[in-house]
Amino acid sequence: MRERAVVGLAIAAIILSGCEAMGTAAQSKTVQGAALGSALGAAGGAIIGNQSDHAGAGTAIGAGLGALGGGLIGHAMEENSRRADQQSTPQATARTKFCPVGGELYGEDVKYCPNHGVELRYKE
Repeated sequence: MRERAVVGLAIAAIILSGCEAMGTAAQSKTVQGAALGSALGAAGGAIIGNQSDHAGAGTAIGAGLGALGGGLIGHAMEENSRRADQQSTPQATARTKFCPVGGELYGEDVKYCPNHGVELRYKE
């Protein structure tokens, strides 16, 4: 009976984690990683717990650890993506150049657009 309660709580936690606002949170790599980690951890925990006759406890522990690990990995991926975006797009300054075809921004040291091959122009 206790194992069914634990399994029920784990399933409820997984279902309720999907109730977050569907805007940017649903697209967040942290949330996606936590949800995927939770599902994979629950499955792995159930398999391991079943071998020791504690499938419910294994499911709950696996779901918790999987959500934590997946959330941490997703957060790290978001931070790497944010840093890469900051490095590739220079801040708009008086000496920023842009591509007249695609509109991408480049630093002062770049002469031609790597995507379109046209000469860059200074942004005023």
